[in-house]
Amino acid sequence: MGIICTVIILFGGNSMNLNKLDYGHLTKNISQMIRKNPFISVFSCGKSEEGRDILCLKFGKGDRKIFLNGAHHSLEWITASLLLSYTNDFAAFLKKEEDFYGYNILDLYKKATFYVVPMVNPDGVELVINGIDKLNDNYSKVKMALGKNKLGKVWQANINGVDLNHNYDAMFYEGKESIKKLGINMPSPTKYSGAFPFSESETRAIKNLCEKENFDVTVAFHSQGEAIYWSYNGKGFSDKAERLAKVSGYKLITPNGTDSYSGFKDWMIEKFNVPSFTVEVGKGVNPIKFSGFEKIKIDNYKLINECCYI
Repeated sequence: MGIICTVIILFGGNSMNLNKLDYGHLTKNISQMIRKNPFISVFSCGKSEEGRDILCLKFGKGDRKIFLNGAHHSLEWITASLLLSYTNDFAAFLKKEEDFYGYNILDLYKKATFYVVPMVNPDGVELVINGIDKLNDNYSKVKMALGKNKLGKVWQANINGVDLNHNYDAMFYEGKESIKKLGINMPSPTKYSGAFPFSESETRAIKNLCEKENFDVTVAFHSQGEAIYWSYNGKGFSDKAERLAKVSGYKLITPNGTDSYSGFKDWMIEKFNVPSFTVEVGKGVNPIKFSGFEKIKIDNYKLINECCYI
């Protein structure tokens, strides 16, 4: 018999279940959190292809704008759990004015304003956790892209079969050619970059938010590998990446192959020239086991905190 691991965070008499975090649990947890913590606000930065709000949490009073996002990829929903947990724990430690994983919580709050999109790809997460009804308008499209594969094992894309982390305008067409060599030239569970940059409503929502806010640092959380991708096309901020690697214990990696193109980090470096990182949390096969969540928290809470100072 397998062991089912569930992490429940208690706050203000309510509980937050973070295992297999689907969109319904995400919205419920956020509603509870902002009721208890009026210094956290939430807004929709856009809609998914199926019309779900792409929710962004905002907190902090500082001039330094830090953008954190998770779950570009469906099977990597644990990154949404991480970001929801970080926000909730930040609030709890702020109320008690206690050091937050080695950092002064009041200093963090005064130094930075955090923008957190836990789930960039809510449709994809819903798909792999809860499946798809045959009456859904997208059922045939998903089945065609899926082939003989199993949703819960391979599906990383959005509902259209587009890999959102290959849909950004950073050497997009070079990346498309590279991916084509893998035999992927149509909607697929993974890697297909779409017809053109920002073809998907999810990436357009992130694009609009970034263009509006002009962030100082951005981190896109993925799983797995305990690694930090920090550069794009010969550009990047190695000194800042080394600081994040030191506090988290993660290794630094220079991307190659299809990982070199059209990702969120790549676009941020290309367009805004600001420190931007892809952080691969945990180890294993996606979806990674939730039993490793506590270590993921410790490693990445420190990494996020350090972003206030790099």
